[in-house]
Amino acid sequence: MLRIFPKLLLSLSALLLLVTAGWGNPLWASPAANGQSESSPAASIQAKALNKEVEQLYRHVEEGNVQAVLEDIRRVSGLFEASSFQGLTGVEGIHALAESILEMKEATARATQEPQHWMVSAGKLRMAADSLIHARDALWLQYYKVIREDLRVMGQYAQQQDQAGMRRAYDSLSEHYELIRPSVVIQRKPEDVNMMESWISYAGGLVASGDTAQVEKVVPQGEEMMNMLFGKKKDEPALAPLGEVKEPWTWQLVIAAFILAALTFAGYRKYRGQLYSAKSMFPRK
Repeated sequence: MLRIFPKLLLSLSALLLLVTAGWGNPLWASPAANGQSESSPAASIQAKALNKEVEQLYRHVEEGNVQAVLEDIRRVSGLFEASSFQGLTGVEGIHALAESILEMKEATARATQEPQHWMVSAGKLRMAADSLIHARDALWLQYYKVIREDLRVMGQYAQQQDQAGMRRAYDSLSEHYELIRPSVVIQRKPEDVNMMESWISYAGGLVASGDTAQVEKVVPQGEEMMNMLFGKKKDEPALAPLGEVKEPWTWQLVIAAFILAALTFAGYRKYRGQLYSAKSMFPRK
């Protein structure tokens, strides 16, 4: 129960940021929601400017430069307050973006004590800002294979009646979804997000109770819902065939970079600090 209060305070703070920033007039009255109508040229320019600042912020977090990040956050907050993003996302998406900015502020205040959380917050904000300007090839979409693997492992442990392994797999799934959640809310319809999160909550209850039989039954449903969320067809491969990709060499480099990051994390995490081990969680674009 105590873990709910920080999220509630963060949500209330984000709502206050929206109100004081003057978001009400064009956006709240707009029928646009998560890309359902065309965005204005000004909104696209503002989103690109925000994304550029967030990319710089992320690089400074990688370098461990707290002072530079504080300056970056000031600029990011200023851009957010002065922008509309009308037509790029709905009210829910704007609220999720505001929460990500506030979470980044709080994480920076505790950067030296919790460097891994600092890096996670930076990655979450980076993907959220990126999702405003990339509808088809956003960074968060690269997590499809990762999350599908979490589901596969969870189902496998459930089949083996391994409750401990099942819980670890579910925790991994929850952590990965939490990373991409702001981006999901920005790009997907509220009803689709609610449906996915209801399933995650329900599955979490089954996992906590140790009901391996029921978990095994609901995993296929979760896989179908993830396919829908990521815009995949049923049973579609996690990675498209190279012949269907317009820039195959670029895609191969992305895959290679992901694998290299994973190997680096596995080989050196004993010798590197929490800050550097957390970098491998975020695919580069």
